[in-house]
Amino acid sequence: MVNEELSAKSLHFVVDYAVKPAAKEIIKSLEKICLQLKAQNQKQKEKVKTGKMPVKKLIKQGKGAQKIELDGEDIHLFNRLARKYGVDYAVVKDKEAGTYKIFFKAQDADAISDLVADYTKRTLGKEKGAKESVLGKLKKLKEKVASIPRKVVEKRKEQTR
Repeated sequence: MVNEELSAKSLHFVVDYAVKPAAKEIIKSLEKICLQLKAQNQKQKEKVKTGKMPVKKLIKQGKGAQKIELDGEDIHLFNRLARKYGVDYAVVKDKEAGTYKIFFKAQDADAISDLVADYTKRTLGKEKGAKESVLGKLKKLKEKVASIPRKVVEKRKEQTR
């Protein structure tokens, strides 16, 4: 009987002073983790999409929209440059004329002017003539080296007795 009472008291002591506080600390840490995850989810939802987007989304942002027209076929180059300059834009192809209408935010006008200047510089550079590839230059250099006559060196061994 004494052993049963002693074991019950020791069990209550362990539960009251070890298990309950540890469980409360675990619950508090889990609540903190939940709050952090909720905050991260809200930050992800608040992020505004940048770069290429549909015209409707661009206009919904309420920053005002302007447009320019490009008649080049190299729209992929424009997309690359727009990502480089960090501009929000929308591209619409006019099928009849074969041109592209590019809408962008009014606040990005300076970046767009730099982007268009860079785009025209690169597209005009392609029209002037493509640069020769490195492999092509290497082949020409190999042919030149092969055409140069080489000295013939005679190897003689002296015989000693």
